[in-house]
Amino acid sequence: MNHPLLRKALDTGEEQLGKALGQLLSGDRAGATLQAMLGVAGQARERLDRALRAALDAAQVPSSGDVEDLKRRLAEMEALLDGLSARLARDRDRASDDGGPG
Repeated sequence: MNHPLLRKALDTGEEQLGKALGQLLSGDRAGATLQAMLGVAGQARERLDRALRAALDAAQVPSSGDVEDLKRRLAEMEALLDGLSARLARDRDRASDDGGPG
């Protein structure tokens, strides 16, 4: 989640949550209330993550995992092409040494 608006919204929400937790911790039932709030906050964050992923998918924006997979596949292709290039160079050198065309 690197989108600036989303980051700002999450930061603001975390700040407000921190203030609310400070007030709750000063009360008698702070532990139970804190636990309940953390559970609700975790569920809200999961829903936000799912909604963001769905929005990015709908906009056809790749995830960081998609980008990493693409990088890995490109590196594999580059290694394959390097190997083929080296093999062609060896074959050309061998053909030149044998007096063939080249």
